[in-house]
Amino acid sequence: MRFKSIAAAIAALTFLPINSVSAQTAPTQPTASAPAPIDMVNVPIWPTTAVQLPDTQPVPASFSLGSIEGVSPALLSGVTAKGYARKVSVEDQTIGQVLVMTVAKNGREEAISAEGLAAQFDASETSQLFPEKTVEVQGSKTALVAALERLAAPQKDDGEKQVVKDTVSDNPTSAGGGSSNDEAAGYRSPDMPTIQAPADDTPVVDIRVTSEGCPVRIDTAQGKAFRQSKEQTFTDGALTSESACSDSEVSFLLQRSYMACPTDIVDLAAMTAWPQYSLYYVDDAGESHAVGECTKDEEAAYAIIEDESQCTMFLDFSTNQAVPQAALVYTNRNNALVQARGCDTSTKSAALPMTESAANCPLRHDFGAGLSFELTMWTYVRGGVTYQAAPCADSGRTFQHETVYADASGNYICTPITNLDARTVALQSRKRISFDGVSQFVTECTPDTSTQAILATTDGCMDPSKWTHDLDAGVSYGQERFYYLKANGVREYVSPCQNSAATYSHNQTITGYQAHDDQLWAYPLSTVTISVNGSPYTVASSQVLPGAPQVPYVLAGTVEQQSGVRTYEGCNAYSETIRYEKWARPDATEFLKSVGAGSPIGPTFACTYSGGTQTTDWPKQSQWVYSATPECAQGFTNSDGEYHCIWYHNYYVMAGKYKATRITTREDGVVVSSQTEEKTWVGCANNLGSPADCPVNADGTRVNQWRGELGW
Repeated sequence: MRFKSIAAAIAALTFLPINSVSAQTAPTQPTASAPAPIDMVNVPIWPTTAVQLPDTQPVPASFSLGSIEGVSPALLSGVTAKGYARKVSVEDQTIGQVLVMTVAKNGREEAISAEGLAAQFDASETSQLFPEKTVEVQGSKTALVAALERLAAPQKDDGEKQVVKDTVSDNPTSAGGGSSNDEAAGYRSPDMPTIQAPADDTPVVDIRVTSEGCPVRIDTAQGKAFRQSKEQTFTDGALTSESACSDSEVSFLLQRSYMACPTDIVDLAAMTAWPQYSLYYVDDAGESHAVGECTKDEEAAYAIIEDESQCTMFLDFSTNQAVPQAALVYTNRNNALVQARGCDTSTKSAALPMTESAANCPLRHDFGAGLSFELTMWTYVRGGVTYQAAPCADSGRTFQHETVYADASGNYICTPITNLDARTVALQSRKRISFDGVSQFVTECTPDTSTQAILATTDGCMDPSKWTHDLDAGVSYGQERFYYLKANGVREYVSPCQNSAATYSHNQTITGYQAHDDQLWAYPLSTVTISVNGSPYTVASSQVLPGAPQVPYVLAGTVEQQSGVRTYEGCNAYSETIRYEKWARPDATEFLKSVGAGSPIGPTFACTYSGGTQTTDWPKQSQWVYSATPECAQGFTNSDGEYHCIWYHNYYVMAGKYKATRITTREDGVVVSSQTEEKTWVGCANNLGSPADCPVNADGTRVNQWRGELGW
């Protein structure tokens, strides 16, 4: 029996017993399996094109057959198995099911049995059957062999195989190419060189079926590309008529290619992006053919969201606010983050107030002018963390220095320095300012040299490593110590080295940058020096100074680089890329920030061919002799039992049949296609001698001719 609808296939697949199964697929060749029960056979098959496995509802599928133990290869040559495939869910398992019901060849089809051949396998990790994966179906060997034998048997001699017709003696009305039997008119005999007879007035009519000149018809509703063919009638070797192109039984599954359409459709108003795809199909030679333009995939929408991690904070000193910024991004079908829009004001995070405060800044002292200056810093708080918006700078407030000798009680704030040898006393004082009602000393105790013969000197205090260096205020304080002269003129020091009123301004030189690539800015690294008696002294070397500004990176365009991943469509290879933003750091180096997938590079042809290129690739399959028979003075029956007509008695023709297989292999080892062709070569023809006088041997010239005919 033969299934007439998918509904019938559903019923047949439903009765397959559901058991715990394991994957039965293997690459290229069938794997060994347990012995089948009596009259049961394991048959290796693989789909002619990729088959999508739907849930529950089976779909038609065509399969190639592998070798079967105990079955003649001649019965399997050129045969296609036809049936259905699907997947079902049982408890926590996903099971794939394949049911083969018929075998087909050259437009004929024979049913195997009511049960057919069936297979079940684990489909939890796949939703497709691939041509490079083999599945083993099981069923009655007797029924399968019987179907193959019926398929190989010649059809009834009802005019179906007549390809050379005597239009004058048999049917005068057939000169125009007509026939009373449509199937006989459409029959095409195996390719064989025409045996030419001596010229007479009888026209020779040859009917051929060809796909040349017929376009492939694209049927998007069925998701297939149909190869079309037409019937041509040749009279005495000349084309006399041909039919219109129509669908043949060969079709190819339309597939989606997203790599051919790398640009997504982005709708910022709808906050949605969609990928695009174009359709293509892979023909039986393994070549890919594009169909139509890029189309939006409505079923695979990407939600666009704000991402503040992509952007820095915008500091608006005109409104004293720190404004969060965000980029619009989405995650595409490759799980890569793609930026749909650059940084702009965030709609989810409110602007933060910036506060000016002197709490985090020291005072700056100018002892020569007798003033101290207030420094303030701008900051903002986010997530409980305080961030610096600008370094310490003068606020405009100043405080006058006051010289203080004693406290409010009249007690000296500093111990006077007494020279017992000279019996002199020198008072000491400190500088003080009033800061928001609070008194604060800005100097240590300093002897009042104006009232005593006590002198100050920097001798012995010129080691800058022992000085006080105020990086916040940008100054270093020199040191001095005090003495008086003894009666013998020798100095008597009455204090150790201590800060003096002499200040040394810091000279800052940027010597590098501390990069913060994750935030797209860098801190300058500064080397601070002072000049001491004309000689430089390094206070700090390549450090981030307090209040150092954040120097933002500059966007310098984008670049795409290969990721090292290659994907394939048939024999076409594509190299995937990653898109990067190029950010120029302040030190002239470059930081590459990944923003998603780039445009794939390709396609490049990635296949090689083997087979069919040498004489030895075309082994002889069989050879036979044609000769006249008593039953037909102008005909013969060959060794295969086929009847043919010739023109003379004792006319011998030696012919041989050859077969070659060309295999298309991709660079990653995947066999894309395998094409097997047969050719017949008439070695010689004469009406004398014997068959032994007509050897048939294919040579290099003949093989090159066949390769040219096949496009190999």
